Amino acid sequence: MERLEQLHGSLKSCPTPKTLAEDPRGLKVELMPHQKYALAWLAWREQQKPSGGILADDMGLGKTLTMIALTLKTIESESDSDSNDENEDPTKTSKLKYRGGTLVVCPASLLYQWQSEVDKHVKKGRLTVALFHGANRDTSAKRLSGNDIVITTYSLVMSDINKDRTLFKIKWRRIILDEAHQVRNYKSQTSQAVCELFARSRWALTGTPIQNKELDLYSLLKFLRCSPFDVLPVWKRWVANKSTGGQDRLNTVMSSLLLRRTKEQLEEKKMLNCLPKKTWSLVEVSLEKDEMDVYQKMLIFSRTLFAQYLHQRAEKDTAALSGISTDNPNNEYFKMHQRLMKINRVRPVHSHEILMLLLRLRQICCHPSLITKMLEGEENLEDDEIQGFEEINLLEQLNKLNINQESEDDVESSTDLNAETQESFAKSSRNLMNPTHPVFAEDRKSSKMKVVLQLINDSIDNNDKIIVVSQWKTVLDLLTIQLKLNRILYYQLDGSVPVNKRMELVKKFNDSNDQVKVLLLSLSAGGVGLNLVGANRLLLFDLHWNPQLEIQAQDRIYRVGQSKPVTIFKLMASNTIEERIKSLQDKKLGIAQEVLSGVKIQDNNKLSLQDLKMLFNM
Repeated sequence: MERLEQLHGSLKSCPTPKTLAEDPRGLKVELMPHQKYALAWLAWREQQKPSGGILADDMGLGKTLTMIALTLKTIESESDSDSNDENEDPTKTSKLKYRGGTLVVCPASLLYQWQSEVDKHVKKGRLTVALFHGANRDTSAKRLSGNDIVITTYSLVMSDINKDRTLFKIKWRRIILDEAHQVRNYKSQTSQAVCELFARSRWALTGTPIQNKELDLYSLLKFLRCSPFDVLPVWKRWVANKSTGGQDRLNTVMSSLLLRRTKEQLEEKKMLNCLPKKTWSLVEVSLEKDEMDVYQKMLIFSRTLFAQYLHQRAEKDTAALSGISTDNPNNEYFKMHQRLMKINRVRPVHSHEILMLLLRLRQICCHPSLITKMLEGEENLEDDEIQGFEEINLLEQLNKLNINQESEDDVESSTDLNAETQESFAKSSRNLMNPTHPVFAEDRKSSKMKVVLQLINDSIDNNDKIIVVSQWKTVLDLLTIQLKLNRILYYQLDGSVPVNKRMELVKKFNDSNDQVKVLLLSLSAGGVGLNLVGANRLLLFDLHWNPQLEIQAQDRIYRVGQSKPVTIFKLMASNTIEERIKSLQDKKLGIAQEVLSGVKIQDNNKLSLQDLKMLFNM
């Protein structure tokens, strides 16, 4: 309660939105009004306990430049003192020989962007910048500490704590976590590693501080060392207890530690007049007959398997209520259950198989060829969603499945097609799930690709540049086949592009004189941080479970520096699982909005059983 009173009391000295800091010496450009207020707020927070906080402005509002300005400001205004060190363990910090400047930790794709932002906006000689990256990086803590800004990646912080510990031998003036939602899982090694770094001030930069649930904020408070709420039992008891009091305590903490402005808010207050109009369009795509036949056949099988999963889950719950252990191999019930399953030729259905089937249904909506390796039983999984799980070969079961077949346990597992459509479908789908069927040809234009190509041609005719985003590299690779056939020039930025070459590619694409009008962008490689204002159209090829990732991708083009009207296209296959994913997205966006606006919060991190039933339309 003392800390809550302290945090709440600190707001009395908090600068008002009318307080605008002066631009620091050495900056080539003039900060915008909202950045000047942010600079005043940042300087104030560094004098509070804990020193630092969360800058959660919308993507594209210039958080990077604001933090560079803060670094310049402190260099010109303060001596190297030991103030605000109460959050550090004195027994550890006393052993640190070197005092460093600002350490920036960011995703690999933003490494060179931070460096280029300093070169672009700061007068030569004002700041010394070093990259702690690559096999030949300098591991001398003494030399590294002599720089004003050191830029590194999350993966290197994690590896350095177990190897040279160069970054951990320095007491930094401040640490900045860019795209700080990368450490939202407090159990991850990366999250634990950044918390072990030493600094006077700690900053978390993210336009999406909450992606799934309020526990995302706990990991940020742990990094900021906002005691006692950085201790999990305290957090669970006093904040995450679903009570009104817990919500009020979270609001008190956030009101002091977090600064968030959206583009819409700033435009309403006349603090941001440089952004053009943005329009958003949901494009519904009807799958062609063969594609829909493949989708329906996969859906029937998925529902049948899901019905079996539900049945087994219900059996297990019933046994648990009766006090019978279903996991003990020596238990008589367990042995009998296994024998019955073997007699009935039924095997246990695991949750990862259900998730895999959801993934395949989603991919059919993009292009049926994405499931051919699964049908051949030769797939090597790379998808993060089901990494480490064994793929199951469904070709035999799928080919045996008749359109009129229904699960004995669940009549709901049949499709909603009428009798006439079912009969027509049965005739056309006898050999449908054979990988050699034309519907699976990689050079075939899927329904979505026809729409994408039309939108690309419209953009080129209008002299606009367009970015096509997908969460799967395989989708982008399939699209390149069509672009080559249509003689359309393009760039592709995905995980296979070396980090040191990404900024060069971005600069080329942003150049208005460059003839390439199309950029194929991987959601994971380019969804965060990149400035791609050279384009004013963005197309989301497929829907992601996490809508915040899509919002981050959109803000690659809708940001300060954009001069043309922006259009966002979001493709959704009609009468498919994508419609239901869209409903889940809307639900998750509501959760994030509730937390950040101080309204009642809920915990909807994982897919619930009801969510799964909704996705399978059962």
